[in-house]
Amino acid sequence: MDDVLPASLLWTLLGAVIYPLWLAAGVADVLVHWRDRIECRAGTRESAMHLLMCLQMGVPVLAVLFLEVTAPVFLLSTALVALHGWTSWRDSRFADSVRRIGPTEQKIHVALDAVPWFGLALIALLHRDALVPLLQAGPADWSVRWREPPFARATIITVLLTSAVFGVLPSALELARAWRTVRRAAL
Repeated sequence: MDDVLPASLLWTLLGAVIYPLWLAAGVADVLVHWRDRIECRAGTRESAMHLLMCLQMGVPVLAVLFLEVTAPVFLLSTALVALHGWTSWRDSRFADSVRRIGPTEQKIHVALDAVPWFGLALIALLHRDALVPLLQAGPADWSVRWREPPFARATIITVLLTSAVFGVLPSALELARAWRTVRRAAL
């Protein structure tokens, strides 16, 4: 790793810049949706897609947090980041058909779409020895095993707690608000 960047610097970039930026963009997006009362125009469909995208990104976060990054973990993470991008496109396409997406929300979406790819690129740099065989001839590591050594307990708790509080919870509350609005309108 010395020939690229020290691993500690890459982990710091991932944990102290990329991950908080992604969470902050998600919270900002939910706040814009709350301000614009998207539930009145989009019903539950848009909010359900937001929660789905949160879960699509949660799986790679959990995989990297608890598992060694081997070929299947990296490929799963890549597939889910790509699926998140497609879901985001579908979400924006739907939202644009029922409401105005202002410039602030558009900029937030840029971050929400790009940050997972930056995170994946950092993971690729950190675990390039496990990934090079996927691009060149050679045996790849197809095992799935627990991370050794595991991350520090404080790191695991911080990631799980911040993901729940700043990722899943705001999206779930947005969906609940949309569900209540739709239910009230049906009465």
